[in-house]
Amino acid sequence: MSRPLVSVIVPVFQCRDTVGGALESVFAQTLPAERIEVIAVDDGSTDGGGELLDELARAHDQLTVVHQPNSGGAGAPRNRGLELASGEFVFFLDSDDRLGPEALERMTAMAERNGTDIVLGKQVGTGGRKVPRVFERTIERTHVLDPDCDLFPRMSMAALQLFRRSLVEREGLRFSEGLLSHEDQLFTAGAYLAASGVSVLTDYDCYYWAARTDGSSATQVGGAPPAEVHAIAHRAMSLVARYTEPGELRERLHYRYLLLEVFGMLEQRYLPASREGREIILKGCRDLLDTWLTPGLLELYDPRRRVFAHCLREHLNEELAEVLRFHRSGTPPGIRIDGGRTYLKYPFFRDASVGVPDACYESREPVRVRHDLTALSWADDALRLTGEFLLHDVDEAAPLLHLVLENGAGASHRIECQVTSSVRDEKGLAVTYTASFLPAPGSWADGRWTATVEAEVGGLTLTAPVVKPRGFAMPRAAVVQADGRWHLVRPLSPHERKRLTLEVGGALKPTDFQDVRISQARGRRLRVMADPPPTLPSGGSPAMTIVLRRSNEGGGEIRTGLEHGPGRRSHRYADLSVARARPGVWRASFEIDGMGGPVSTRMPEGTGRLGPLTASLLPPRRVYVRLDESPLAVHVTSPLNTRARRALGLITPRRKGTE
Repeated sequence: MSRPLVSVIVPVFQCRDTVGGALESVFAQTLPAERIEVIAVDDGSTDGGGELLDELARAHDQLTVVHQPNSGGAGAPRNRGLELASGEFVFFLDSDDRLGPEALERMTAMAERNGTDIVLGKQVGTGGRKVPRVFERTIERTHVLDPDCDLFPRMSMAALQLFRRSLVEREGLRFSEGLLSHEDQLFTAGAYLAASGVSVLTDYDCYYWAARTDGSSATQVGGAPPAEVHAIAHRAMSLVARYTEPGELRERLHYRYLLLEVFGMLEQRYLPASREGREIILKGCRDLLDTWLTPGLLELYDPRRRVFAHCLREHLNEELAEVLRFHRSGTPPGIRIDGGRTYLKYPFFRDASVGVPDACYESREPVRVRHDLTALSWADDALRLTGEFLLHDVDEAAPLLHLVLENGAGASHRIECQVTSSVRDEKGLAVTYTASFLPAPGSWADGRWTATVEAEVGGLTLTAPVVKPRGFAMPRAAVVQADGRWHLVRPLSPHERKRLTLEVGGALKPTDFQDVRISQARGRRLRVMADPPPTLPSGGSPAMTIVLRRSNEGGGEIRTGLEHGPGRRSHRYADLSVARARPGVWRASFEIDGMGGPVSTRMPEGTGRLGPLTASLLPPRRVYVRLDESPLAVHVTSPLNTRARRALGLITPRRKGTE
């Protein structure tokens, strides 16, 4: 009989309800059954799990069952399984987890394809189980000692992976025995350091990792004692030191151990511990820091852990407990910005009686900021912008704010903001401000300018883009004079949550003339009134014209200037005489000198029509306007011509209500 390709080793203790599903996931593999050897080691179960294993072994020739007295952890049964394994590869499966059907076939193929000794297949958490964040992308071949490999600090040390058995035997790798947790730390670390290469398979769900619903797993009930955990961490860090020189690579690999077994243990197990338990934890943590914590490694940790480390090394036990209580409360530390540096204000920050260095509190993370645009309008010959700039968790500062507008050519304008209020609350420091400016062409080149708010606080510059809130009404375009010319300045209306942009020197749009109305005026004229774009600064204004163009054959044009309207200073009007207009449809448009060509005149929604009105007696002309027609059109008719053509049968009788 040929040697199996892979040996699956399953430690079993008190898992009768789940071990059957775990083994069935192995029996259902797409890899042929004769290529899989299954070794289940019953570690003294008393729930009937051992008897169930014997039943399954009678039904599956590939399953070997071993019974032994309880050893106190998964390490001893796994070691017993290794003694019996004969496959080219070994895979460790916990008795309450399961494999995806193609897992072993895909992982062994990946190892053979790349010549790697370890394949870390994608793990999926079930029942609320969290999995390592190392499965963003498939990696055909890497090594934890490669300068650009970040696998070691991010992965779990659980041995639930595929290992080449020759690596295990060559390095004499075995599991720590008699421990409820951490039994696989030295095995997995030793394998990764000594492997010829490692593969990561992320395009298939290989391993379904369960959390027991009754909370009875080893890690859920507390795991190994702190002294044992610290002893294993010390041995693991010594193992790393055998493979690396002092410096950046060793510090990157050591990072995980102090993070989990020193700082993590303090956060999870120190405060609830007895006085004696606390002393054991403190001693183990201090020993690890004194042996392995270098200045370069200390810099890799966040401020909270740096404060922990200082308190530990300086025997500030009461202060350490206070910082831990603050962390457990869930209250975020305030932020102090000073001298261009950011500090997280954990307890005892700049407390001279304790003397924790500022460097322990310094944060390398950027301060989180948010900007909310609350108002934007033309007012007092300027564009006025109002907003709120929030500095998250900052509790003491006096920021200086500027509105910065930039174009794509590298030019920019900085407008100082007037701070109207500064309020501190549970979110941080909320600064309300107003900025007023006139984007005057000349100094503002034609084109698009995007807006950002810049806050200068404590020697640090923080920025946030100005974006359009959901449902925010943008102001209309305005006409601005500069260098003897008139230009259009338009706040663009982007999609929701997009950058606020100003367009300088753009063209007119039909919607720039608002509130268009048409009525009958004296002298058989039509009065057109509209609200044009505001002119800034107030005083002079460019010439504005309404233009009628005949759309029928032969064309024609009538131009009439718009004047300031009576009573409503913002409006302009023109009285149109169409006495000499030939019959036909005359389309109306507005024009502003220097703003490009005319734009069609948009009527507000309406019904019915204006007229018919008599435009002239000789020759007789009649005029009407459809109020529901947009763009605006003036219809000029000749009653005599219409009757003559109807009499000759050249046109059909008109419908009632038309001319």
